Amino acid sequence: MPPRRRDNDRYKRHPERRQRLPADGIKAKSQRGDFGESWWAKRWISVLEGFGYGGRLARGRTYARGGAVLSIEIGRGQVSAKVQGSLPRPYQVKISLAPLSDAQWASATGAMAEQAIFAAKLLAGEMPQEIEQAFAAAKVPLFPRNSRDLTTTCSCPDQANPCKHIAAVYYLLGERFDEDPFLLFELRGRNKDQIGASLRGRRADTSADAVYAAAPRERAPALADLLVGFDEPATPLELIAPHVAAPEVEAGLLRRYGAPPAGVEDGLRAAYTTLTRAALERLLGGE
Repeated sequence: MPPRRRDNDRYKRHPERRQRLPADGIKAKSQRGDFGESWWAKRWISVLEGFGYGGRLARGRTYARGGAVLSIEIGRGQVSAKVQGSLPRPYQVKISLAPLSDAQWASATGAMAEQAIFAAKLLAGEMPQEIEQAFAAAKVPLFPRNSRDLTTTCSCPDQANPCKHIAAVYYLLGERFDEDPFLLFELRGRNKDQIGASLRGRRADTSADAVYAAAPRERAPALADLLVGFDEPATPLELIAPHVAAPEVEAGLLRRYGAPPAGVEDGLRAAYTTLTRAALERLLGGE
């Protein structure tokens, strides 16, 4: 009778089945339930879960919540990560999503610039919920359309794709998009500054064209005629109704110009909130 194979022989033949080594990496904020808080993060996760990966994503959630992902770097069209598995050396994970071409970005930026609210929110650091509609109108994909849009590799011996290490990075990417929605754009080939510059340029061109088209073709009035009523308001003061309200975007300056020096952001946010509340109380019936 041949000798019985020991259990650890099975793990030598299938190292991916070994128990994961303890790691204190990036732990998901979500320790139960769904990943992601913002609509764009939830959309990212739902797109991936709609690709028919089935149970291959389940263990990825466990890894993401257990600190197995040691690092994530997001660049133009590619994500690089290190994930602790059953071997001492972490596995190397690569996820690629093809950047959009310059022509595609021009179409997408034009569609976004046509909607003033899109431009305003994006320039303030927010991701409008209807942004996908603008990309769809330009026939440009923002999120992956199918699993073939994603090219993934992992140095682990698991033949499944995605393996649990890739899946863990997928889920933590959703939480990274929560923190900074412009990382999604960066993955598609444009960073925050490039998007802002394009939108400002488009909006400026649109405004200039509109002003030029609406301008009457007539001679400018003489300077003497203008000076006659120079100190008189164009609209009677009693007809001017000022609109006083809290800004729609909280701490809009911080969102537009980026994070302030370390350690002062929370204080600035609190100061803006306090000043807004005090001004409204005084103007609308307070002291």
